[in-house]
Amino acid sequence: MRTHGYVLSITTGLAIILGCSPLQAQTLTALSGKVSAPNEAAVEGVLVSAKKAGGTITVTVVSDESGNFSFPAAKVSPGQYNLSIRAIGYDLESPKQVEVGNTPASADVKLTKTRNLARQMSNGEWIMSVPGTPQQKMSLLNCVSCHTLERVMRSSYDKDGFATQILPRMGGYANQSIPLHPQRRVATRLLEERGDALAQARARQAEFLSSINLSEGAAWEYDLKTLPRPKGRATKVIYTEYDLPRPTAEPHDVIVGADGNAYYSNFGEQTLGMIDPKTGQHSEWQVPELKKGWPTGMLGLRPDKDGNMWLGMMYQGAIAKFDLKEKKFTTWSMPPEMQKDQTQVNMVRAEQSHVDGKVWSQNNGFAAIHRLDTKTGHIESLEPFKAAGVGETHNIYDIIPDSKNNAYFTDIAAEYIGKVDKDTMKVTLFQMPKSRQGRAAA
Repeated sequence: MRTHGYVLSITTGLAIILGCSPLQAQTLTALSGKVSAPNEAAVEGVLVSAKKAGGTITVTVVSDESGNFSFPAAKVSPGQYNLSIRAIGYDLESPKQVEVGNTPASADVKLTKTRNLARQMSNGEWIMSVPGTPQQKMSLLNCVSCHTLERVMRSSYDKDGFATQILPRMGGYANQSIPLHPQRRVATRLLEERGDALAQARARQAEFLSSINLSEGAAWEYDLKTLPRPKGRATKVIYTEYDLPRPTAEPHDVIVGADGNAYYSNFGEQTLGMIDPKTGQHSEWQVPELKKGWPTGMLGLRPDKDGNMWLGMMYQGAIAKFDLKEKKFTTWSMPPEMQKDQTQVNMVRAEQSHVDGKVWSQNNGFAAIHRLDTKTGHIESLEPFKAAGVGETHNIYDIIPDSKNNAYFTDIAAEYIGKVDKDTMKVTLFQMPKSRQGRAAA
């Protein structure tokens, strides 16, 4: 997403703001050098990072086709910096520090072949590497919101261990869990609740996982495949990373506010965070915990026309508004009939609330849509798929208001696009094309 001259992205433990100005447009250079490696005199596509001693901001540039890299003076002020690299298959030959002064500094970087390729691999590279059908590989996406796939591949559980211990236990964790901050679901997904279908799915998953981990040997019986490094235009970018105060912070959505600061929803904790992109200064505010004992954390974050931030409070079963000027929260809980163990309010869309004073949201637990009247506090609900047949699965995820504040929504489980008329509350469903050719045409 592009806004205010930035491309925004997030990772657990770090909020990342990618400057979209081309590197060559930065005329003044503070630090430059060349990357080399065994059998490669000039290494293109190496991410070279510089972090000031005692600082909280990491600036990363990418080496060009000649192996050269440079940091603009606007991004790197005088001081001592620790250099690090990211290039799949390589490690930094030795720790590297450099002193940056008022005149341009230089620091060549030498790489060495890594002895532990698996430690460097991304989840996508693991999915590329393991044998299996597309459906089997797709099932691995259920693991990556809580931990990396390396943890799965290095495990030594056999089929029975996965089926009777690991999968039932993992299924009991909320989506926003991470190893440092596990959170149990209140609405547990027991075998008795979903019958033989869940048991059979777990058995298939267990058989697949035990065939690609280290349950039968000390090494994987498949080649580890890696993605290519950046080339050409993909190297003309500057990454700026901002440390967050705790490793348990889980930024989900990042929005640049009207004040130019970057706000983020915390997926696992009851806080709303803010970063000043110029200084790296971090602030956060405690979001009210409305349901004690339920998992904490927020998902969707969107501004209204006045710049106030709106949050989906997930398992807390509520909508939150953060007044940007007053720095205060207002919350609205779902009505009692929608306030169950499985309630999960992910998305809140207030961008067009100035049209009629209404704010849209969804409920993942019920495949429901809600509309809040900001004047009265009343919340009305729709369940477009309440009459669905046996065996049908529906999952309303994102909601988008149009200019008149009609709502469009996605059903990512059954591939529908829906529209809710703001005046009549009538729902119209449009089924996505099922054929590959049809999707291309759409």
